[in-house]
Amino acid sequence: MAILDKGFSMSQISDFQAAPAKELAIRGGRPIRPKPIEADIHVSELARERVLDLLDGGKLSDYYNGPWAHQLEAAFAEYHGLSHRAVAVNSGTSALHLAVTAAGIGPGDEVIVPAFCFVAAAIAVVQNGGIPVICDAEPESLTLDTERVEALIGPRTKAILPVHFWGYPSNLPVLREICSRNGLLLIEDCAQALGASADGKKVGTFGDYATYAFSVRKHIACGEGGMVLCHTEDGYERVRRMSNYGKGPGWDDYISIGFSYRLTEFSSIVALDGLGRLDEEVCARQQAGRYYIDALRDSSLTVVPEPRWGGSVYFKCPILLPTDSIQLRQKVVDAIGAENVSCRVPHRPLYSIPWLSDYLKQHGAFRGTQECPVAAANHPRLIEIESGPHLSLEEARLTSQAVLNVWRHFAA
Repeated sequence: MAILDKGFSMSQISDFQAAPAKELAIRGGRPIRPKPIEADIHVSELARERVLDLLDGGKLSDYYNGPWAHQLEAAFAEYHGLSHRAVAVNSGTSALHLAVTAAGIGPGDEVIVPAFCFVAAAIAVVQNGGIPVICDAEPESLTLDTERVEALIGPRTKAILPVHFWGYPSNLPVLREICSRNGLLLIEDCAQALGASADGKKVGTFGDYATYAFSVRKHIACGEGGMVLCHTEDGYERVRRMSNYGKGPGWDDYISIGFSYRLTEFSSIVALDGLGRLDEEVCARQQAGRYYIDALRDSSLTVVPEPRWGGSVYFKCPILLPTDSIQLRQKVVDAIGAENVSCRVPHRPLYSIPWLSDYLKQHGAFRGTQECPVAAANHPRLIEIESGPHLSLEEARLTSQAVLNVWRHFAA
């Protein structure tokens, strides 16, 4: 399946754009899809055989990870053009915590994080007593505003942690230059962006550390799991050690603080199987995203545009409602969901999470809506629709039809 470089022709989308309005499911009509698409895990017969062999053998995990986890690590590093500098762990949040700890983030250290992201990025910093400094989004792709980043760097800043939200890559070439010029570490959160690129290079290859997640709906899913990529051999050794209680090569050899973050062999087999289909999954998600762009082109809904420095791999497809229709958002989300199409409001901006706001106020680092005007203006307009996993072009067509039917009803 080749990635589509151009938009779809009008003939490909005219069938549903010209379709007569139907009674919405939320008002008693028949849903456009008989049942929701399950976010299940597809595994090959080979993977099933490997799991059965694993169960027969009985060794489901091991210190410093087992042979299947090591095979996954090697293949993942090779996919990114690195040499055995990947460490498989039990979740994306564990991966973030390891990266932040390996980077030496401690009490009082500041780490610049985007307003638009999943809370795990801030949690990893707070776990170590650090201070997440929230940065606004740039107004087009809603990724981290690199100009604003420069203004937020201070004497306590130790790292920048971009999160490639929705699969949209942050402006990594610029962030890398900023970090190099200011002596800062770059930690990439690639949980939603596996396979994406910026300036022709894969995300995860710009940072001193990069983290990934293999949980539900991700481009690779194995139930729960994650990965840390390391730029240097020294960083790799620190992450490897800390993922296993901080132990060295000896059984009773404790070198540093550490955690129990190893990945099981079962999850490794499933993730390795998913890695073999990653390019196909990325292609399908990109086709769905571009289908939505064309399908909604003549409506007043807008897919958030991809950044000029790289393309999205569409963990979700973010859509902006018109500014004067903010009050309709939850009704639109509920109505699309009733059509058995996955739709939700995106995660709230970090500054609006109560416990985090309180923490930042205690440390004199709270930045609210006045300092994040782009995030504040755009979040009330945003909804997310499905773009995977395993979304066929026909399912993307049904999703588009549902979104348009609902929007025509409420915008009329």
